[in-house]
Amino acid sequence: MIGDYGISPHYQHAAAYETARRSNPTRWSRSTRCWRQPEEMWINKPTEEPDPILALALIQIA
Repeated sequence: MIGDYGISPHYQHAAAYETARRSNPTRWSRSTRCWRQPEEMWINKPTEEPDPILALALIQIA
């Protein structure tokens, strides 16, 4: 989505943050925030390999 001036919100946030940092650098003891979003995010990431106990239970049920 494009903002008011044809600039995406990502660039607006990054520019505002950098401007504030340059105007008063003593307020920041570390680097500024990384505004990039992660490519994927999981609350409970599925396991790569099936759980052997669960697989055994499913075999016994069948």
